[in-house]
Amino acid sequence: MPIYLKERDVAELLDMPSAIQALREAFAARARGEAVIVPRTRWEFGDRRLNVMGGGLRSPSRYALKSYGSSAYHVLLYSQEGLLAIIEANVLGQIRTGAASGVASETMARPNSGKVAIIGTGRQARTQALALAAIGMLTELAVSARDRARLDAFCATLRKELDIPVRAAASVEAAVADADIVVTATNSATPVLRHDWLKPGTHVNAIGANAANRREIDADTVLRASLVVTDDIEQAKVEAGEFIDLAEAGRFDWSKVTALHQIVGAPPMARDDRAITLFKSLGVGLEDVAVASIIYDRAMASGRFKPL
Repeated sequence: MPIYLKERDVAELLDMPSAIQALREAFAARARGEAVIVPRTRWEFGDRRLNVMGGGLRSPSRYALKSYGSSAYHVLLYSQEGLLAIIEANVLGQIRTGAASGVASETMARPNSGKVAIIGTGRQARTQALALAAIGMLTELAVSARDRARLDAFCATLRKELDIPVRAAASVEAAVADADIVVTATNSATPVLRHDWLKPGTHVNAIGANAANRREIDADTVLRASLVVTDDIEQAKVEAGEFIDLAEAGRFDWSKVTALHQIVGAPPMARDDRAITLFKSLGVGLEDVAVASIIYDRAMASGRFKPL
């Protein structure tokens, strides 16, 4: 019989360093042909929508289905013997999305990166900072957002949590001007980041827009990037609006896009210190099953959770 884990259990059982290591291992397994990604499907029900995605790992032999609609997120974790756990997955999603950026950044950003800019203060923004801190790539932070009160509160929280300089920037352009790594964490339908604002050598994690009708970065950021990576190319072909627009206009070839597992499972690559690199994060089911396995194993080891 499965166990049921609530959001507060996930927050207790899953830490960022463990999530990052789990995703390193999961994408390396994908590179070896030992993991699968089932791209997200969006089912319309009138004015409501149910989103469903999946992933699986050969070792441990587990697979998961994630579904969410409105504000309810759940992961169903399975083994070959059957359903292991039902896990509330809002916090899980925030942590694994941050962890994916951590895995991409440690491979794609310049090794001495430390100055970070985050655009947005929504539910995904905080864990982006936690992930970059966990891989040693966050020494100071600039944040830009439209709501000044939320911006100030967000900066105060991270300043205390990370014990680093955190400032509220007057604009997106001011936030990113000196950044080594830029994170866009918005659900904007129009670009919030322009290539012209980036200094040479910047790495960009575009993590907020995971639907074809959303766009966080301008065309030049995509077209001028020396390396463009996403967590799953097939999912990007239906969700990465910035790529889809350019491809349909004949300005962008999908062969330019590299899947995350291809760089995680490869030898360290040479990087031009002046080149712009881009990670387009969409969120995939492989990330969910990897971190859900940690949560489940730690829950069972605690002896505190009884089968339903």
